Amino acid sequence: MLCSVRESDDDNGGLQMGLTIQQVAEITGISTDALRYYDKEGIVSPKRLINGYRLYDEADITSLKNLIVMKYARFTLAEIKQMEELVSQAPSADCNEISRGILTSKTVELRQAISNYQKIVAWIEDVLLISDGTISYQDNKEQLDVFLDEIYEEIQRERSLPGVPPSLTGRQDQPQRHNHSETKET
Repeated sequence: MLCSVRESDDDNGGLQMGLTIQQVAEITGISTDALRYYDKEGIVSPKRLINGYRLYDEADITSLKNLIVMKYARFTLAEIKQMEELVSQAPSADCNEISRGILTSKTVELRQAISNYQKIVAWIEDVLLISDGTISYQDNKEQLDVFLDEIYEEIQRERSLPGVPPSLTGRQDQPQRHNHSETKET
């Protein structure tokens, strides 16, 4: 279940324990400017000391690690913020449905990206065979260009339909996978 209310930390009798923005920047690799921006946007909002300095606790560090992973996985900041907000809500059917929808959509997008990256790797491997003289460029130029065009078209289709799962756009058919055995050797 993704939705759960985070417990608030006690005051510790007035003692402030946590990490400064500079320490968090060093630990996470996130710039202090970005940390301030995430705070301003309400994505990760650490506690403030009386002097206004930010004080990050363990939950904030976990949220920042989550943010790094989600950004790597192509989540937008708006999606990350929404997921962070959902995590802080009490468990409910609506909360879980929204979470499931966001994560399902992102999974579809990532699977397509992985498929495209695999095709790009195959194309690069073919080009490498040409560069080391294993196969002839002239004999395989047309096939390599067709394969490149297939990859390009798939990426363009993805870009023109952001966030829309292939099942809703009729894009269920995958381009034919490149068969390395068809490449002519010299």
